Amino acid sequence: MRASRCASRSLPGLGLALLLSLLSGSARAELDEEKVAPLLDEVWRPPLEVVQPRAVQKARAVELVAAVGVIPNDAFLLYVPIGLRLAYHLSERWALELSVAYQLAADTGLRDFLEESDAQLRARLRERQQLRAAVGVLFAPAYGKLSLGGGVLHFDGFLSAGAGVVRTGAEPELRLRAAIRPDLHLGLGLRVFLGRRWLLRLELRQHLFVRPEDDDGRGGGVGFPTEVSLGVGVLLGGRGAGR
Repeated sequence: MRASRCASRSLPGLGLALLLSLLSGSARAELDEEKVAPLLDEVWRPPLEVVQPRAVQKARAVELVAAVGVIPNDAFLLYVPIGLRLAYHLSERWALELSVAYQLAADTGLRDFLEESDAQLRARLRERQQLRAAVGVLFAPAYGKLSLGGGVLHFDGFLSAGAGVVRTGAEPELRLRAAIRPDLHLGLGLRVFLGRRWLLRLELRQHLFVRPEDDDGRGGGVGFPTEVSLGVGVLLGGRGAGR
């Protein structure tokens, strides 16, 4: 009887000891999780786009740029495109853009030289590009900053691709009419931010378009104008400056 009573009295004590053991184990588990969580966070944390916040954030901003450039790789004409570029930034990396440019053209003097020299001038492939318009996509994978003197220069690099049209003028002596031709382009550019809103934009674009033909079906072919441009732009709306 005494043994059974001692055993019955010890059962609550054993249960209490077991409960305390479980509680202490749970506390140790929570403590371990607190120690391990930061380590797991370091392992599974998504990659950061930049080490520090961007000085200028483009997401949901409209970029308006006035640009002037040069197309120097036509033997007979030197083109000076003057135009506007309007882009909407879907995010810090992606943007949609509409661009239009009027093409000023000046004779290089090569044609006059060949005619004065009585050379056989085969100029049927020549046309005057007058107006170019396109829609495109911009992708900016790189953002950085550079210590310059007493300040910091913020910039990003971007790639561009697009499709549009180019209007070519008439060349009566070559029996070429005015025409609208399809035009594709690939580009590489750099934005340099001047404060929170203003920027400079340097860009290289390689165009490809189908040349017009004369009434006899001669001429045609594919043109590859290379355009280098410099523009001044402003960011409107968006998130504004980073903190």
